[in-house]
Amino acid sequence: MGGRTTLLVLTFSLAVLSIELGISHGCREKERKALIDFKRGLHDPSNRLSSWVGEDCCAWEGVGCSNISGHVIKLDLRNRRRTYLTEDCTHQEVYYLLDDDPGCNWALRGDITPSLCSLQQLSHLDLSGNYFLQKPIPKFIGAFRRLTYLNLSGAGFMGRVPDQLGNLSTLQHLDLSYNCYRDDEDLNALPRVQEIELSSCGLGTFPRSLSHVNFTSLITLDLRYNDINSTIPDWVFNITSLEYLYLGGNGLYGFFPDSVTKLTSLRALDLSGSVFQDGFMQVAPISNICKLQILYLRSVPIHDVLANLEMVFSGCLRYSMEELDLSNTHLSGSFPDWLGNIKNLKSLNLSFNSLYGSVPASIGNLSLLQHLVLCFNDLNGAISEGIGQLKSLVYLDLNSNSLSLSEVQLANLSSLRYLDISSNCDSRKSGDWISPFSTSSSLYNFFFFNEIARFPKWLQTQASIHELYFHVQE
Repeated sequence: MGGRTTLLVLTFSLAVLSIELGISHGCREKERKALIDFKRGLHDPSNRLSSWVGEDCCAWEGVGCSNISGHVIKLDLRNRRRTYLTEDCTHQEVYYLLDDDPGCNWALRGDITPSLCSLQQLSHLDLSGNYFLQKPIPKFIGAFRRLTYLNLSGAGFMGRVPDQLGNLSTLQHLDLSYNCYRDDEDLNALPRVQEIELSSCGLGTFPRSLSHVNFTSLITLDLRYNDINSTIPDWVFNITSLEYLYLGGNGLYGFFPDSVTKLTSLRALDLSGSVFQDGFMQVAPISNICKLQILYLRSVPIHDVLANLEMVFSGCLRYSMEELDLSNTHLSGSFPDWLGNIKNLKSLNLSFNSLYGSVPASIGNLSLLQHLVLCFNDLNGAISEGIGQLKSLVYLDLNSNSLSLSEVQLANLSSLRYLDISSNCDSRKSGDWISPFSTSSSLYNFFFFNEIARFPKWLQTQASIHELYFHVQE
């Protein structure tokens, strides 16, 4: 009898404790109704929200609740099958679902209803990749005072960014990319924001509101592809907490700012498409950013001999650099040995330049290299055996040069998944050769069928090929 009494007392105590602490075994009814109202305003062609039935909204797809209170704290309805198709926002064409987009049928469409305001404990909201009818971002989103993560990228919004977003004082991540905005409205103070992503928004200028914010925690600033034709304002380089700065795909011009050296924590810098006066000499200050791992200077007219860039990459960048894109930068000259000294390099793109001569054996020192793109140059001769030492290589594009290749260079490339060596010199190989790699993407054949008697065995082993092109020489 005493044991039963003890059990009853324990059960009652746990029930009281559950009430006091708000421990929940299901969602709040008010919030469940709010989600149902939100669903009613949406068109769901793929039935992504088919699980939104029953009493426990915490078990619904995309809904996350607190284990203690039962409040909805996360709403993640992003379209994972979304493909962003860039159009020109200056003509009010948004980056949303076109009929031939494979993610079209997976997009939620319609209105974001104010019923969501009932989710007052919401800290994570992701509606990216859906389509909300080219309407402005709802002002009531600024009422989610506990929000730390907001992602509305590629969701078909247009118009003005509401001032109310500036009320999100706890916000850490803001992504409004791939939407179209007519102008820039003040975001006010976002004291805790760490990431601001506004790429492909058709802004036309650096957001004025950002110049008035005293950022102390901002780590990422992404303003790529916004048709910004101006110099880089000084306030950008006063955000000394920045680690990732993406400004590529704009029309930036003027002198390359020496003040970039203030960004001592910078790990990634994208200035692709910019035109700086004095070419290469203006890029030199980058050599003093010793934590820099990623540098994209695609289509920046450097107009120099590649060998002369050694002074930039022979210092601390020699040890930090992991991704380097110097494609279409009007570089010329031979392929220098010093590139083989950047031993942490994982991706190197020197395509669409005027490099000539052979690829040196020192390329084999880049044991971590996964992507190597040297297409559309004037490289010639036999490919160095150094390439054959790149056992981590996944992607190799050497097309449109005058190179020749043999089995020796490919024998150890067991990680290779993409190979393009089309439009090069004749490469003679045995039809019985078996490759060590298995391509999973497009493979461009460099054999000429008038030189081999049967379909090569090494191609017969490529079970995952999606596309195969043959270039036949008469």
